[in-house]
Amino acid sequence: MVDSFLQIVNDERRMAALLSELQSNCAFYLCLGSTSISDVEGISAAGSTPQYRRLTPAADAEALVLGQTKTVEKLPVSPLGVVSPVVITRACLHLTNIAPQIVDCGAFVPPGIPHFSAGNCPADSVATGLALPLNIVRSLFDRGFEYGAQQSADCRPMIVAECVPGGTTTALAVLLALGYDAQYSLSGSIPNCNHAMRLELVEQGLRQLRGQSLLANPFDILAAVGDPMQPFVVGMALAGCRNSSIILAGGSQMLAVYALCAALAAQYEVEIADAPIGVITTKWVAFDPNARIADLSKQIGAPLCAASPDFMLSRHKGLQAYEAFNVKEGVGAGAAMALAYQVLSGDGGLLMANIDQSYDDMVGTLCST
Repeated sequence: MVDSFLQIVNDERRMAALLSELQSNCAFYLCLGSTSISDVEGISAAGSTPQYRRLTPAADAEALVLGQTKTVEKLPVSPLGVVSPVVITRACLHLTNIAPQIVDCGAFVPPGIPHFSAGNCPADSVATGLALPLNIVRSLFDRGFEYGAQQSADCRPMIVAECVPGGTTTALAVLLALGYDAQYSLSGSIPNCNHAMRLELVEQGLRQLRGQSLLANPFDILAAVGDPMQPFVVGMALAGCRNSSIILAGGSQMLAVYALCAALAAQYEVEIADAPIGVITTKWVAFDPNARIADLSKQIGAPLCAASPDFMLSRHKGLQAYEAFNVKEGVGAGAAMALAYQVLSGDGGLLMANIDQSYDDMVGTLCST
């Protein structure tokens, strides 16, 4: 443990080294993706309805860059009315003077702002066992590998975040297919974790492949039950870690990405046990009482840290609701808070004040729940 705000959950040596590199020279990337599993009612809180969940990646990216949305009228909210964590991430990046870079890996709707287009194929439901064409998976990985090599050329630390509604379900599917004991381990945006629903959908997809050899290769796993963010970020991380430290900014989804990196590392001449790759999430994911994230990070071997603010100190009920395990993470909020905390030399009060101001600016009175 570095202090009470930055709690190292697994692999203190490697994570402490990664945290020491979090400064205002970092690069921040938000990688968008979609999967039709997000249409299932109750599967995700990343949008109040299935229709809005299809728009959430574009809306979050626009809000992160512009402070307002273009694709929809208002910021995405959960079915319970809790606002997207983009208000947190934007405040932190503003504090550190970092301009985010947006990558569309395959969202239903591309963001209405300048971005790097890595792919345009959203995933089908994991329940089909045919989520993505294999050639799309390999293309996304190759584009991610090339992009990671280019972006890491200046050796700046890279923070790679995601926005994939329904992504904890694809993360569960990938982890199970890789052989991890993850059935009831993953957190998610639903307060009490919808383990049974996710597991039923995932097992339905995996049953389509039973008796076949399609799960022997990580690329085949991604084609069967993955989402478009995963292969791109895996490629980006495996290439980028040769020059830079890589922070996978997220919770359950980024543990699955790390597991995929581990499965492919030797093939791409990366020594995963010593690679400068780690996961930073929020305390609401890492210590979710309805999940086993700490155990899962140890099982995977992923360095893990939890940003641990006290949102009861916020002026807004919509942020205080995070302390009741609503939403929990997204748009790289945990890593963004860790970054801002380091840049501010541990001034948690100033960080909270800026997050509150971001909420004022972006949400106002229309959504001040």
